[in-house]
Formats: sequence, structure tokens, C-alpha cells
Amino acid sequence: MTIPNLLSLLRILSLPFLFYLIKDNYPTAALWLLIGSWFTDFLDGFIARTFNQRSKLGSYLDPIADKFVTASLFIFLTIYDRIPLWLTGIVVGRDIVIFVGLLVVFIPQKFPVAAPSYLGKFTTFFQALTLLMVMSDRVPSLKGYLTTFYSPVLYATAALTVLSFVQYISRGISMLNNGVTTDK
Repeated sequence: MTIPNLLSLLRILSLPFLFYLIKDNYPTAALWLLIGSWFTDFLDGFIARTFNQRSKLGSYLDPIADKFVTASLFIFLTIYDRIPLWLTGIVVGRDIVIFVGLLVVFIPQKFPVAAPSYLGKFTTFFQALTLLMVMSDRVPSLKGYLTTFYSPVLYATAALTVLSFVQYISRGISMLNNGVTTDK
């Protein structure tokens, strides 16, 4: 097991602690843990590239950890009325369909590594921004600073998520019709 893979696992294992901090109203600690989780995402990629610790397991574990953490937080924050259900439905629904689609496309190909699209990366950024805004609004020293941007960011996140979903569906259909390709 490589260090990047351990960092990806650490992101997943941080979720129960993050849920506890959110549920029991420790917003500052929850926000710092979320930021720390995102830092491990950056760090695992940096270590994998810099120290040649890339692995097939890591090529799947890293994006799975990212999606699992993001989807779990969207669901958890929706349960606590902090993110609207419609947005969580779009975010989680997209990821479920993409995951099932990847299985359909890649199982016959013995799981080649697929590169994320730039639109997908931009969507992930906006999903993270949504989480950051929602969680920072509970931190007393940050409360209200980002409220003006709340609705535009939610709608931008929804629009980007839908657009990237359409793009991934189109790529998946193309892969099925023309054989698997992993270019952007």
C-alpha cells in the first residue's frame, strides 16, 4: 500500500469524525477537518507524481474517495437542512449513474484508467465550493460573509453538475460504440 493510497483511505475514514463535528455543532473544527481532507487529496496526487508512487489501485481509490466524501457530505448536510434536497439529488444521482456507467463500459476492458474531463474537474471545484460555503456559514467568525454568493453558487453547481453529467454520458456512449478511449 502506497502513501497516496493511505491518504485516500484517510479521507474516507475522516467522515465519521466530520459527521460528529457537524452534528454536535463544532463548526470550526468541522471546517478545518474538511479543509484537511481536501489537502490530503492534493497531497496524495503530489506524492504519487513526485515520488513515482502511482498505482492502479490509487487510480481508482482516489476518485472513489473524493466522490464518496463529497456525496456523503451532501447527503448529511441535506439531512440537517443545510443543502437543498434537489441539489443533493443532482450531485449524488450524477455520481451513481456515472459509476454504474463506468462499470458497464470498463468491466469488458479490464478497467482501463479514464481521465476526468475538464468540465468534470470544474464541477468538482464548484461542489467543493458549495460545501465550503455551507460549512463556513456556521463558523461564528465567518457567518454571513458568503451569504450573498450562496444562491448563485448553488445554481452554478447544479448547472455544472448537469452539464458534466451530459458530457460523461456522451463519452460513455461513444466508448461503447467506438471502443474505450481515455483521452479528454
